[in-house]
Amino acid sequence: MLKHLLYSQDNIKMTFCLAFIIWFIILLIVSKKVGNNPAKAKAWKCLCLVPLAAAIIHFFVFSFGDAVLPLLEEYGFIYASAVLTALLPLFYIKKSKKPVKIIGAVVTGAVCLLSLFFNIDSSVSVNYSNRDLKSAYISLCDYFEENYIMNEWKKPDYEKIKTDGLKLIDEAEKTGDITKYYEAVDEFTNSFYDGHMSISFYDGNDYLMTRIKQFNDYGLSLITLDDGTTIAVDVEDGLEIKNGDTVTKWNGVPIDQAIESVNVPMPEPVSENDRIDKAFWLACMGGESVEVSYINSDNEEKTLTLDKLDSEMPRALKARRLFWHNTDEAYSYKMLNGNTGYMKITSEETDRFHDYLAYCTGNHNYAREMFRNDLRELKNQGMTKLVVDIRNNGGGYDEVATAFASLFTKEKMYAYSLGIRKNGEYIKTADRYVSADGEFSDIEVLVLTNMRCASAGDGMVLYLSRLDNVTVAGLSCPAGCNQESGGSIFMPKGIVVNFPVGLVLDEEANPNIDVDYSRQSRTPLDVKIPLTKEAALEIFNEENFDNGKDYELEWAIDFLDGQ
Repeated sequence: MLKHLLYSQDNIKMTFCLAFIIWFIILLIVSKKVGNNPAKAKAWKCLCLVPLAAAIIHFFVFSFGDAVLPLLEEYGFIYASAVLTALLPLFYIKKSKKPVKIIGAVVTGAVCLLSLFFNIDSSVSVNYSNRDLKSAYISLCDYFEENYIMNEWKKPDYEKIKTDGLKLIDEAEKTGDITKYYEAVDEFTNSFYDGHMSISFYDGNDYLMTRIKQFNDYGLSLITLDDGTTIAVDVEDGLEIKNGDTVTKWNGVPIDQAIESVNVPMPEPVSENDRIDKAFWLACMGGESVEVSYINSDNEEKTLTLDKLDSEMPRALKARRLFWHNTDEAYSYKMLNGNTGYMKITSEETDRFHDYLAYCTGNHNYAREMFRNDLRELKNQGMTKLVVDIRNNGGGYDEVATAFASLFTKEKMYAYSLGIRKNGEYIKTADRYVSADGEFSDIEVLVLTNMRCASAGDGMVLYLSRLDNVTVAGLSCPAGCNQESGGSIFMPKGIVVNFPVGLVLDEEANPNIDVDYSRQSRTPLDVKIPLTKEAALEIFNEENFDNGKDYELEWAIDFLDGQ
């Protein structure tokens, strides 16, 4: 565990935290020797300034640049502990009473310890915001080529990534169009197909929304069914094309070819999930108008021109929300009928203290007992079957996922390992298991998942899928990412590149769950929920959504009844 932490930390940050704590302890010890000696007191006061001097040097080396404010927040506790240490002599002046000295020491010591606590989990910060656009981008590429934890797994083509990005930056510098620079960094993160990689902005920039708004609304969305046909859904009233009509061409291009050509704003790691998303975005691509060829209910092929609607947002965002059935519902549980319980798990988090304690020990007893109490309540109401809904689960700690899974099995099972990357090899450093609790191993469980179930949520799908009494189902498979997030590279012009820093490995010492360069899902569904024309028309009916109708949940209840 310690080795994993050391390899996934910002070592400079941790060195400063530990050094300040040790220096603080030394100062307290030395203060006892000062007595009434003015020379010793003066020397001690100078020693109190050492952390502040180190913090100032750290600031100009690691924090100075465009990103100074977010980096001050990033290193806030470190800098605060240095300032408080410098102020210690104020509490130790000649006439200070003992309680004042104790208060000064306790406050300073507490801040030093807090700086360690808030920086000890997987977190890496790199500052390139004080460089010009090209050198910052080259440094970004070089950093990833040396340090990205899944280089050997995903095999990114850094030469192509660097060349393509620099072309866009050249264009940005020649034309003054800074969005080309934003696009270069955005495409950099997209090229890894890593669910934990993204860009964000520390200066309030709305580039991402601007890029999304480049897509249009032509009054319909598209979805590809299980039989391979692509149909129109969520069609605006009054259009000649209707919900359920088969679309054959988009702007004269055969529909399958058109879908494959789409470069979506936020690509999915798993290629089959990405294709679903591409259809949504294709329906938003075109100029002031588009030509759509389709087959109507009379089996006649027609072509019509659809004009761009005056909409604030592209219809793809609405299509995604309906397809994902994203209700923003928090953790909850209830009975669906006389014998079927329901548990909605939106993240694998409880509170910072218990989560981090479990991360260090591998045992999240606090989460296990929380789930146990809620499941007992359902069982007391007659539950013999359970739907576990982890659609749109944003992740958290895998230890929460293994704690939950342990309640449904009487056999101890391997779950994953924390690991390190060294000299291009993946090495397991701490094995983690699903323990054999099994209080609810007699319950038949149906797990609902989708393409927005990621990270530790993806892990929960995997660990539950290994149990004999569990079936995993969904319209789409999980996101395909499970590594530990926490890396931030601060770039010029307000951009932050977010990336994973801690390795989570499977039994063969490969990255756990994350897709490799083939982009094939490694947590496939046991049963794919059918996506027929009738199902699609039900899913993409906004009135159904607003009234709480849930096609996948209804299917899950029917499936369990059939079992």
